[in-house]
Amino acid sequence: MPNTNTARAERERRAHLRRLVFSAKERCSCGAGFAYLRWKSSRVWDCSAILLGDALLEGESGTCHHSLPCTYFEIVSERQPAANGRSTRPAA
Repeated sequence: MPNTNTARAERERRAHLRRLVFSAKERCSCGAGFAYLRWKSSRVWDCSAILLGDALLEGESGTCHHSLPCTYFEIVSERQPAANGRSTRPAA
């Protein structure tokens, strides 16, 4: 039987993934896709690793450089027809 804390953390991660909209192809300098929270009024693209809590931030060992959050209108979301089915969403 899986650890209940592990199972709960996995459920919360899946729920958080559903709340994010990912870019079709644009990525942060760390390699993770850009994303924003679906129901926020301000659509600011940010590193999905940071939004999901997966990123090592400044001061932690093994950190990498992350791009600053941005409001680029040129970034195509996975939900737009121009994305042609592409997404930077991590595999489940």
